[in-house]
Formats: sequence, structure tokens, C-alpha cells
Amino acid sequence: MSMDDEWKQVYELRATRDIPDHRKACWSKEGFEELFELTLMFVDEVNNASDDYPKSKIKTVLDVGCGPGIYCDALNKKGFVVTGVDYSEEMIKLAKQRYPHINFIEGSGYNLPFENKSFDLVISIGTLQCLSDHEKFLREICRVANKSVILSTLWRDDNGEDPKLVFERDLRNDSWPTREYHSSEIVPMFERNGFSCKIIRDNEKTKNKIKDGFFIIASKNPKL
Repeated sequence: MSMDDEWKQVYELRATRDIPDHRKACWSKEGFEELFELTLMFVDEVNNASDDYPKSKIKTVLDVGCGPGIYCDALNKKGFVVTGVDYSEEMIKLAKQRYPHINFIEGSGYNLPFENKSFDLVISIGTLQCLSDHEKFLREICRVANKSVILSTLWRDDNGEDPKLVFERDLRNDSWPTREYHSSEIVPMFERNGFSCKIIRDNEKTKNKIKDGFFIIASKNPKL
């Protein structure tokens, strides 16, 4: 069984258990709350940055790896038209039960069932660290994003080791590890697809490093 299948089983099981949402998503309570708060803040920043250009305002949002739909609900309440996608059938079932007014779809982040540039904004919070093929996943996110992407994942210091060898070593010890990334493994993928990136490692509110990783805010270059 592959790493992707292992993680999918984890989420299928957790979706059916009577546990808090942060545990369904495999987070600590503090880490979960911080990522949620920061994501909503960054969405507002991306949207407000386009105040002088009405055609650049965010209207549609896709959450890839939406889990039980918490982010989708919060963004829907802000007035965005939101779609959530997750590879876990049970997570999607739970999200539909909770938020029947929001569109949720079972699907793989490796092969998103949407046309090119379908969404103004794509968010993916904590999904990349549970996938074996990060490049394929990032290409898909870039393909369906029309204006911006907000992504978070776990941070890895660049100590000179080949990241593929690090990953292979992790897999030998654990069939479903969480992957850490240096920004140099992610940013070039966005740049090749016409995005400019901002890397955020600090929580300005707490003046500390973000507890569970870092964010990349990618904006489509205007001429593309």
C-alpha cells in the first residue's frame, strides 16, 4: 500500500470517529487554530490587495484537502462561492452533512475534476505534507487557479541533503510519514506556472514561528 493510500485510510477512519475536528485533521488544537486564523487572514489580504482592480477580486474559492469543511464554511460566510474537494469519502460525507449548502466533491488532488483556471483562489492547508508526489499535486493546483494560491505545509531546514533521499529514508522507517519541505522545493513549481511567491514563516500576531510549518502565497503574474 502506498503512502497516499495509508494516509487516506487514516482520514477515512478519523472522519467517522467522535473526536474534535483538529484530531480528525491530525493536528494539535493550538496548531489547528493558528493555521485556521492565519489562512482566513491571508485570504482577506489577497482579496483586499485587489481593491483598486475590481476584476481581480476573489469570488470563487477551491479548498483542496478540505476535510470536514471547516475552512469552506468560514469562507462561505465571508461571501465567497466555495467548493471543497477531498480524497476521503467519509470526510466528504461529513462535510455534506454539516454544510449542505456548500459544494463538496470527492476527488484526488492529483487529478482535480475542474477546467483550467476554474477558481480565483485555491487554498490547501496541510495537505502537501501527506502526499508522495508533491510536484503532480502542485501542478494541478496551479492549473485550476486563476489568480492566487494559499498553501501551507511543514518546514524543513535546507541542510544540503537531497530531499528525495530524505523522503525515501523516511518511507523505510514509516509507511505514512509527514513530509517536510524547504521552500526551494515548492517555489520553482509555482514560478514555472506563472506565479510569484511570498513565503511566510512567522506569525506576526504572536511574533513566533508558525507552529506547524509555513505558508506560501502565490499570485498569478498579471500578463498570464
